[in-house]
Amino acid sequence: MDVADPIPPSVLALLDLFATELKDVSFPGVDKAILEQVITEVRTHTEAVAKAEAALESARAALRESEETLSTKSTKALAYARVFAEDRPEVLPKVESVARIAGTSSAPPAPARERDRDRDRDVSADPPKRRGRPSRNKPAADASSADTSSADTSSSDVSEGTPAAPPVMELGPASMPAEPEDLNGAAVEAAS
Repeated sequence: MDVADPIPPSVLALLDLFATELKDVSFPGVDKAILEQVITEVRTHTEAVAKAEAALESARAALRESEETLSTKSTKALAYARVFAEDRPEVLPKVESVARIAGTSSAPPAPARERDRDRDRDVSADPPKRRGRPSRNKPAADASSADTSSADTSSSDVSEGTPAAPPVMELGPASMPAEPEDLNGAAVEAAS
């Protein structure tokens, strides 16, 4: 179906057939004149729908614009009313009520100095905890003390929802047995 012409090509071909080969034929309720009349009605209604949709879109755009203007003006009016009500205690409860209904805070925002002071007060003196595995450069004694300290912090990490890393196993000559053993635990004799 073409956007410009709402009539399907098959219907146009059928109308052409009734205009040429079947021009003298009339079926009950269907002939060339009736088809042309219905096609004209479809085109008329299509134009009306297109005009209505354009008008609807224009009306929606105007509505969005006026809603934005209303929001801006009402926010500005509430701000002026708050300033006015600061010196008039009889008006202040009504202004606060309107501000609550509007979903805005009834108190004006805190000055920047107060916010900075409050933020600085919340910061603790403790440095943030180090996370992750201990470095590989540490001697084995440091690694064992790191393992115990990581066990202490792992309980706090688990409570925070972060799984603790398994302890690091140090491999080296000191951790290997003097004699190699087979699977049954018996010493394997060196083949000479």
